[in-house]
Amino acid sequence: MANVKSAFKTSAIVSKDGTKISYKSMGKGPGLIIVHGALSDSGDFSELAGELSDSFMIHVMDRRGHGRSGPQGPEYSMEKEIEDLQMIKQATGASLLFGHSYGGLISLQFARREPSITRLAVYEPGVCIEKTNWEWLDDYERAMDRNDSRAAFASFVRGSGHTPLTRLPMWYAKFILSIMVRGERWDKIQKLLPENLKEHREVRRFEALYSQYREIDAGTLLMAGGKSPNIIKQMIQTLDQTIAESQAVIFPQLDHFGPDNENAPAEIAIQIKRNFLS
Repeated sequence: MANVKSAFKTSAIVSKDGTKISYKSMGKGPGLIIVHGALSDSGDFSELAGELSDSFMIHVMDRRGHGRSGPQGPEYSMEKEIEDLQMIKQATGASLLFGHSYGGLISLQFARREPSITRLAVYEPGVCIEKTNWEWLDDYERAMDRNDSRAAFASFVRGSGHTPLTRLPMWYAKFILSIMVRGERWDKIQKLLPENLKEHREVRRFEALYSQYREIDAGTLLMAGGKSPNIIKQMIQTLDQTIAESQAVIFPQLDHFGPDNENAPAEIAIQIKRNFLS
């Protein structure tokens, strides 16, 4: 997959509110749109795109506020994400959809409203089955207001519950993260912290509304990592019981970041092909 990035063709659409939305395409076969999560962009899924490109025409979008796309805008909401995805669908004719994390939440919301989506796959979508404690989101916002990006990021990591840092004191989590996340990786995350804050306000807005996904007609592949917290696997099980035509797959050796370039995109791609091409 060394030459994956050079194989992409970059395009863009103009969304309903005039925002430019960029996407990159490669491959052959039925159209499949990849929707990335928070604190990431299309570049983080180039390896997954490459693994899928022998079976599908892949379109990896940069969601608004990310990569080469325009800003989120002052009226940012899930509805804006839906409008953007609808425009890319119209431009590409794709009827297959994959979303990771927050991109998985967008994909679920899109599929319940758009009956022309025939197959859907999500990896650990940002779905909260029950009402939860969102105090960390206020801490995040206060840290951003005082320009303390490290504290904002630590509040997010502890609050999202995907790592053992959740159980550590705030000051210690901030210290550990400053050692673990540095250089170009930190530069990218720091730049996206304002967008991430708005996106997780939307996650909170949709908490405990999972019954909406009974409206999804598409065959749905629900995926999660075995190393992720039990609450994530329980969420996948609940969605599997909610969506009429669904299949749940747990990858024992993976965590929340399974689909991105640095983890196991090939393993994820095998399951997507198996499900979408059957």
